[in-house]
Amino acid sequence: MAPSPRPSDAAGRRVNSSHVLVQALISGLLSGWLYALIAIGLTLVFGVMRVVNFAHGDFLMLAMYGAFFAFSLWGVDPTWSVFLMLPAMGLVGALLYKLILRHIVGKPELSSMAVLLGVGLLMQNLALMVFKADNLVVNTEWTNRAFNIGFLSIQLPHALAALAAMVLIAALWGLLRFTDLGVMMRAVSQSPEGAALSGINFHRISLWTTVIGIATLGVAGPLLVSMLYVNPTVGVQFTLIAFVAVIAGGLGNFFGAVVAGIAVGVTERVAGIWLPASLAAAIPFVLLVVVMLWRPEGLLVARKS
Repeated sequence: MAPSPRPSDAAGRRVNSSHVLVQALISGLLSGWLYALIAIGLTLVFGVMRVVNFAHGDFLMLAMYGAFFAFSLWGVDPTWSVFLMLPAMGLVGALLYKLILRHIVGKPELSSMAVLLGVGLLMQNLALMVFKADNLVVNTEWTNRAFNIGFLSIQLPHALAALAAMVLIAALWGLLRFTDLGVMMRAVSQSPEGAALSGINFHRISLWTTVIGIATLGVAGPLLVSMLYVNPTVGVQFTLIAFVAVIAGGLGNFFGAVVAGIAVGVTERVAGIWLPASLAAAIPFVLLVVVMLWRPEGLLVARKS
């Protein structure tokens, strides 16, 4: 029979276990803010146009490649390439609306879903042809740096990404709450017919919504490429994560997407303590099932009496 551990040993293991849990919670919060930012771009487009962008993660992949080549060709640090990719992805969003979205708005949902799924697959295959299947990552002086707060070790790229996501999310909330464009976006989201009767140009608002929704990826992409490999299929996992956050938070719900995105990040990291990486990656989808069973209208959507 094995001897019982001494009290001091057991206490030490409990302390170490609590340290690991807190470390996972903090890491999950940092990842969650970035997930929330990615999800907001998806929920804005759906809220205004009722179009599900199945290619959302593939546009993120495009932004990641843009940041990688800005670094490898011109030496632009990913932090600074945000200022290049933000307007560039906004332009991509404008082209997406002009060439595709404006022609499928109001069409049957399956048709629009099929079109955007096709766009995503086309982007993946073009990326495979041009960039091959290699895993690419940016390594700079600061990408592997970490700082310590007590027993916590926080990776500098993760902290910067979370901070940038918080700032941009706050800016987007301010735009929706305090600007004329934001008021019109909310009006179209609530009632396209009523907004049209008020003189609001649906296509103009939809164009700006797409520009903003895709431009957010111009911030997320460069920040991610300093933490993750970029390859032609990297966008798929982020499309799935964004869908989980958007659906769990309530379709078209800004704050719901933020809360659900953070929840996805936390559950993913905490599950990674006890589960293999492949199973931990599936935990957000378990979270989605639980939310759909408990609150099918979404986490922050008021229940109807």
